[in-house]
Amino acid sequence: MSWQQPTRSEIDVVANVRRRTPEIVPLARVLAAATRIEPLLLRNARRHFFPGSASEIEYFLWFSPLVASRSSSEVVFHAGAARLLLHRLWRHQRERFDEVVEFVRAQTRHWQPEDRLEQDLRLAALRGDHDELRSGVEDMLKRLYEESDEQARIRLARWGVRALATIGAAGAGFDAARLLTRFAAVSLGSTTPLPAGCAPELLPGWLAERLPASLRPARLSVEARYDPDTRAQVLHFVAPGEQDDAIDLPTPLPATLHIAADGQQGGWYMVRNGTRVQLAPASRRIALATITGQRYELLVDLPPDEEPSGAARIVLSHLPEDAEQARAVARWLGTRGHLVQLRPEATTAGTHESTSDESGQPIHLLRLWTSAACRRLQESRGELPLADTRSALLRVDPAVELPQAGYGAERVLDVRGWRDGQPSEEVGDFLHQLAAWLAGETPPPDDERDPPVGEAERLLAELENPQTPTPRRLEIGDRLAEIGDPRRGVGVREFVVEEESPAEPPLSDEASELLAELEISQTPPPRRLAIGDRLAEIGDPRRGVGLDARGLPEIDWVDIPGGEFVYQEGKKRTLPTFRIARYPVTNVQYQTFVDAGGYRAERWWRDLRRPQPEPSHWPQGNRPRTDVDWYEAVAFTRWLSAQLRYEVRLPTEEEWERAARGHDGRQYPWGAEYESGRANIDETDRFGFGEKVGEWFLEQTTAVGVYPHGASAEGVLDLSGNVWEWCLNQYDEPKRIQPDMSGQARLLRGGSWLSLTAAARASRRLRDDPAPRNHLVGFRLVSSAHIAASAKFAGIADHGLRYATAGL
Repeated sequence: MSWQQPTRSEIDVVANVRRRTPEIVPLARVLAAATRIEPLLLRNARRHFFPGSASEIEYFLWFSPLVASRSSSEVVFHAGAARLLLHRLWRHQRERFDEVVEFVRAQTRHWQPEDRLEQDLRLAALRGDHDELRSGVEDMLKRLYEESDEQARIRLARWGVRALATIGAAGAGFDAARLLTRFAAVSLGSTTPLPAGCAPELLPGWLAERLPASLRPARLSVEARYDPDTRAQVLHFVAPGEQDDAIDLPTPLPATLHIAADGQQGGWYMVRNGTRVQLAPASRRIALATITGQRYELLVDLPPDEEPSGAARIVLSHLPEDAEQARAVARWLGTRGHLVQLRPEATTAGTHESTSDESGQPIHLLRLWTSAACRRLQESRGELPLADTRSALLRVDPAVELPQAGYGAERVLDVRGWRDGQPSEEVGDFLHQLAAWLAGETPPPDDERDPPVGEAERLLAELENPQTPTPRRLEIGDRLAEIGDPRRGVGVREFVVEEESPAEPPLSDEASELLAELEISQTPPPRRLAIGDRLAEIGDPRRGVGLDARGLPEIDWVDIPGGEFVYQEGKKRTLPTFRIARYPVTNVQYQTFVDAGGYRAERWWRDLRRPQPEPSHWPQGNRPRTDVDWYEAVAFTRWLSAQLRYEVRLPTEEEWERAARGHDGRQYPWGAEYESGRANIDETDRFGFGEKVGEWFLEQTTAVGVYPHGASAEGVLDLSGNVWEWCLNQYDEPKRIQPDMSGQARLLRGGSWLSLTAAARASRRLRDDPAPRNHLVGFRLVSSAHIAASAKFAGIADHGLRYATAGL
């Protein structure tokens, strides 16, 4: 028994926060002791445990991925993430842990007694203090029993269910926990179903008398119908007539009911008028029980030739490491009337799983297909034993890739929702598929199905392997022709070209009006957001936002004169002349790299970590491309350099700051002070971390360049807000600009749509791990080369030797 175990996603959340924003982790570890975090608790914890730290840490923690729910008055961490953070404090800094607990208790003295008790129970579960847990749960039940107000008892029941679920005490064997769980199930009705495996029983009289008197009991009749196609029966719950037998339910509908066919364990179901529950195989005797322990028996007349005990025999084959999951699946199938025998799977190459028993009678072999089975097959290079067509795969996780045909893959049964113990459309669909397979029915042919996702990528990767023999290369080429060859230059791309088209196409009346409206300083940010999205729909005509006539990203370069400038806090630096893009790279521009096979070509990813491409969080073509990591941004610049025949790259932070602050070191691109409506940031400071400077917080990116009054001295846009922008150099060693796989933090500049004014200053430096992606980050380009490409660089790019200067 312990505090709620973290899920895989919660473990990943904590790991990503440690990599990306390590400065907030110590504060998060302190606050993990609280069940919820109020702004005052957050501020006091930072000042008490980390005096002298920046107040912005509070902001970044408040909006961090650790938070599961958020309001203006409090945030709540993901339970599993909080447990991970606090457990580390408990294991390695016991004195600090005790200090944190006392601090949190002192800061939450104003909470309701039950909320403080829940917090103490969570800490007791973390320490493994069984006596304190037992005492606390008994105190819960005592408080509920002694409460005289009915509505307050319902509130306490709801609170008790939440607390028990958090600390994992509902199934701990405590009598108080069992009684409290059942009391809540009756009091709250369908909002609190009983856990699987919980047997029906009556509440003791002293507790039953505390049930809400306002509950409106319900009645339902049940009809049993036999389905000869699936050899199963369906229980149909209907409103009873005046003369009909009925089940008296202690709660309003939908109500919780335990249903068990003869000889089966059964389970809890939510039933209402019209609910249908399928039982397989059919049974002549069905036991029903309410959550208060009232029992009913349903006797069913079956067709003469139906044999209830003759359940289909299924052998569930599994790897040793999947034994526990196989037992759980077998138990669940047993509740659905299927007799299942478990068999550890053979692992010797060349052997076959038998689909007959010792007497030669046929059996039905299900092979449990999990991530472990997939991994084992890959390691064995496809040499695991095969089975005949009476076998099928039972896949419990649809994300696990299927094997090639032959390894029991001629038939695949996907089951979802089975762990919930409740009927659903997905479970019902699976049971129909299972019945069809057991009956020997052949699934419809799938000759017309789409090619598997990722097949083209696997074939292209095989072509790049120099050891691939020539006959196999012939097969790969023919297969690519069948499924669609994605390589650039292989297919046909049609363009409609007018011989005497003007250099600048005329604007439509609507586009002209929208662009003119953007130039009006009084146009409010919500309207700017709408204008940008409308331009994306009708075709954004602005130079530098989309593609050129060749289908390549069109960059609107802005000259930044060289010379001396103010850097950071009054330092003097000197840079040569360079060019910077007027806007961040947009979605439509980055997509050309993806469509050209940029993620498949090895040459763009030398010394870079190569992920799989992901879509931008907001898909409008003229919005900045988000959800790209530092490696992807560098790979894009290498590819584009080769296409344009001159160098483009990420800016160094000195170049970025010179473009944003001008020669004179201004705080914002337009001047010394922030002015409302000049950038896409959070002006409202709704959570009290800084200062309210305006009325606007759009909570998303906007199309690039829709704040023209926020331009820098040279006319560069979006240098404050919208998206943070990657810089080339490392955070701790700014002179290191070469790419590597070390994972050293890189630089972000400029703030985003979520930033306050302090983070959107042109001098603000932010560190981030180069690998993770999020929808706050994008990038823009610079070039120090002449736009007319030199022959030397063009030759280098053509031969694929390198794609930029020494910096890349």
